[in-house]
Amino acid sequence: MSRKSWNCLLISVSLLVAFSLALSIGPVRISLFEMSATDKVILFNLRLPRILSAFLVGGGLALAGAIFQGLFRNPIADSYLLGVSSGASLGAAAAIVFQLASPLAQFAAVSVFAFIGSLAALALVFYFGHRSGGFSIFRLLLAGLGVGLFLSSLVAILMLLAGEELKALIFFFLGGFSSSNWDTTWISLACIPLAFLTACQFAPELNVLLLGEETAQSSGIRTGRIQLLYAVLAALLTSISVSVAGLIGFVGLIVPHMIRLIYGADHRTLFPLTFFSGGVFLVLCDTAARTIIAPAELPVGIVTSLVGVPIFLYLIRKDAGDYGF
Repeated sequence: MSRKSWNCLLISVSLLVAFSLALSIGPVRISLFEMSATDKVILFNLRLPRILSAFLVGGGLALAGAIFQGLFRNPIADSYLLGVSSGASLGAAAAIVFQLASPLAQFAAVSVFAFIGSLAALALVFYFGHRSGGFSIFRLLLAGLGVGLFLSSLVAILMLLAGEELKALIFFFLGGFSSSNWDTTWISLACIPLAFLTACQFAPELNVLLLGEETAQSSGIRTGRIQLLYAVLAALLTSISVSVAGLIGFVGLIVPHMIRLIYGADHRTLFPLTFFSGGVFLVLCDTAARTIIAPAELPVGIVTSLVGVPIFLYLIRKDAGDYGF
């Protein structure tokens, strides 16, 4: 059996196990083979949209992290550390507090303004992190930290101005899927798979871009367009994820980095494996979040931080080294 076949088999088994656990485990235990009428209502109206949202958001955040790591050519860039998630939160918070859409289009407006905020944050990070024709890990982290803290401060101001919307704003800081429903799931289904397919379509061009812009240009790659395309895709993935689940950190950092350590930096393989692994990872984290202290529930952002922070500190300690094939 080829390595590609093994990868497909491993992904299929992981998805089956993760979805089975997530559907059956919770404050109410459900047997997937013997379900009562109440169990079916819980399964199809509550757990299934929540699990699908967790899978799509996890895959989207992981893929956004892989894109940022490829664009910036360093293994510790992701939307959370670069402040892009904070920009998406600011846009979403502004849409909620200032009621920039009718109730029927509220979630769509939140997604649109989150996308605008993430693009603005990314532009600021590019501006402050670029110098002398290139980027450095240290400068990018500093720029992302500064932009993220500044935009988070603006969100805090909006929280002070908020009335009934305060609960929704707190949700963006904690991160979670407790309010997931079929409406939010359909938005994820419409946007995230399309972004995933587009990212995979242009993966060979990004591979060439890793060798240097001069090499890519001599190979006929329009580097500016590829960089812009992937920047927009990463911002879109981040904004949709924030709209659905709020701020969830470290998924885009640890998942693509671990996949890269095992399978290498070829984005034709890296993107699909990262997407599905990120989805499985967040489904499992969400399952843990709603069962550890059941019937109460932990914000899933806390669970991912508890896992991601030690790994992030390990990467800093180890020094990731060169970024390449």
